[in-house]
Amino acid sequence: MLKEEREAGYMNLKYFYVRRAFRILPVYLACIIVMAFFQLTGLSVQKGFVWLQLFTFTRNFHQTGHPEYLVSTHVWSLSVEEQFYFIWPVVFLMLGRSPRKRIGFLVVVIIFSLIFKIVALLGCYNRHLFFLFQENSTFLYLDCISYGCIGAILLDTKARSLKFFFEKFSLWIFALSGLLLLGPEIVGLGIGLQSFAFIFLLMQSILVPEFRPFKILNNRWLVSVGIISYSLYIWQQLIFVLWPIPKLWFMALPSAFVAAWMSYNFLERPFFSIRSKFRAHARQ
Repeated sequence: MLKEEREAGYMNLKYFYVRRAFRILPVYLACIIVMAFFQLTGLSVQKGFVWLQLFTFTRNFHQTGHPEYLVSTHVWSLSVEEQFYFIWPVVFLMLGRSPRKRIGFLVVVIIFSLIFKIVALLGCYNRHLFFLFQENSTFLYLDCISYGCIGAILLDTKARSLKFFFEKFSLWIFALSGLLLLGPEIVGLGIGLQSFAFIFLLMQSILVPEFRPFKILNNRWLVSVGIISYSLYIWQQLIFVLWPIPKLWFMALPSAFVAAWMSYNFLERPFFSIRSKFRAHARQ
């Protein structure tokens, strides 16, 4: 959004959602079709409310832990992401082009999320509203995504100053961020702290790519995994949960990578050119 706004002078909201749909839906809808096939053949059973959640990206608001629902529990994180990005672009435009206003709004969202986490941790809420406070609730992850948005805004507006900062304190930043990222959760707020640390590492890897710990990221195998990561995320759960040959369980992982590779090449890549046309159109 920032890149489009900087290059074109504005951000086309309609084309943003069109590009987002072409990015997410082909693989996601294919996965739902496969889930429906498994349901018809009796290999998996998901009740109506689960299907409603899958089609509305609200799968994160009801997790029963029932074994038959495990084929779709992983899309809770995609649901959180899509809910946030359904609202954020609108707010992004309403706040104007001021980085301060946008960061200020995101800071308020972070504070709200932290308060929500404390309320959830203490159990000080109406039990009829449990779905809002359970562990995969969007409100508990708003701070995590907001950290990422703030990082993007800072990279877009303060890249030179940040580069100097990350170069000067590279080892300290890497070490402290690593501790927060790998350390145990702290009084129920660990996920937010881990996200905060991850954003620091991500910005550092972008601004100081020559820093030795990040050189491994350019390994061609890791790059390949990154390219197919969305498809891998979508399909791995079905493969691991419904793997039919217990004695060959060790083949589940390579099978997931094969499925992800096929998904990327046949369900993602064909839409790249279409997405790029909408991106170019938005700048005209």
